[in-house]
Amino acid sequence: MLVWGAVAVGVIVVLLLALRFAPARTNIIVDTAASTARADMTLLWGLGPTLVTRALPKGEAGGPLAMFNDPQRIGNALMTPGIADAAIGAYQRLYQLKPQRSRFELGLNLGDSAQNLVVQTSVEAVLASAPQALRQTVTIQKCGAPGAELAVRVELSAAPATLDRIYSDFRRSRAVREFRRRLKQRVKPKSSKAPREVRAS
Repeated sequence: MLVWGAVAVGVIVVLLLALRFAPARTNIIVDTAASTARADMTLLWGLGPTLVTRALPKGEAGGPLAMFNDPQRIGNALMTPGIADAAIGAYQRLYQLKPQRSRFELGLNLGDSAQNLVVQTSVEAVLASAPQALRQTVTIQKCGAPGAELAVRVELSAAPATLDRIYSDFRRSRAVREFRRRLKQRVKPKSSKAPREVRAS
């Protein structure tokens, strides 16, 4: 009886390890225009159960992500030092897993040409040292709606443990923590009043 119990425990442990470390057929979708950020993973080489991990609540999906359509707020957040390095760095780690499909699209319409240029230049500076094949999957363009739009689509086969590590490192980085803080913070609109005239007595 003890032998069979030990065998059963061993089988369970092996199965749990396989679910965690065996490649899973994965589809990562980020689309701020539809308030979607999720990873659909079919475990055990695509033969096992499907696991859906969401970074945004399912109930919010469908319409644009409000904070990304606030030009002042998203503009302030995108000016976070190092955020381009963190985002493109995480995308590059996914790309190194040899995905079947991969694209990264950033749309900007911040209402401030200087901010648009700074954000675009920071992304392009990070991409300058990336492989050419990866650079060809990244598009920076002007979007129609005010604010910003981010669309990422990666289809690959990778272990859930590997994907968790990439996401955890990205989320814990200082730049991402500061980006999230700025994104939650309302930016005071610039005053349209003329400055008060000060006269010497």
